[in-house]
Amino acid sequence: MIYVIIGQAGSGKTTFAKRHFLQGELQVVKDILPYTTNGKICGIGKYGIGKRCEGTDTCSMSSQIDIIEQVKKLTKEGKSVVVEGERILNKKFFDYLVLNKNHVMLIYLYCSVETSMRRLCSDEDSDISLHFLKSTITKSRNKFKEYRKFFITKIICTDKDD
Repeated sequence: MIYVIIGQAGSGKTTFAKRHFLQGELQVVKDILPYTTNGKICGIGKYGIGKRCEGTDTCSMSSQIDIIEQVKKLTKEGKSVVVEGERILNKKFFDYLVLNKNHVMLIYLYCSVETSMRRLCSDEDSDISLHFLKSTITKSRNKFKEYRKFFITKIICTDKDD
């Protein structure tokens, strides 16, 4: 199964991935891209590194093709994969999922603008603007609407997850 978690900035995508899929002792594996595993599931990117930005946020913005190749390799090996964040909100990644008829669960997280801004601004290094936040709301919502018909879906409000 491939678990794809999307949503606006500050909606809790990385936290959701860690709480629901990447519990226990974690190991970062260097491969096409680094991925993190607990022996049961593989999360693309580095988790458990003690920073706010984990998961696919640790991959460069130019790693979109590598993300597809890493997911392809892990699923071919029979492993379940979780992938989340901005790096996957693109047509190539979603078309790969559809064309290859993978077993995919698309999880859409959302929360209020106020909740997102509070979470994002709690990080001293954050320079997230309201304009950027609103663009991530639009982008993730549109991607969900466009592709939800192809996958098992869940929609989750994370306003009370703090």
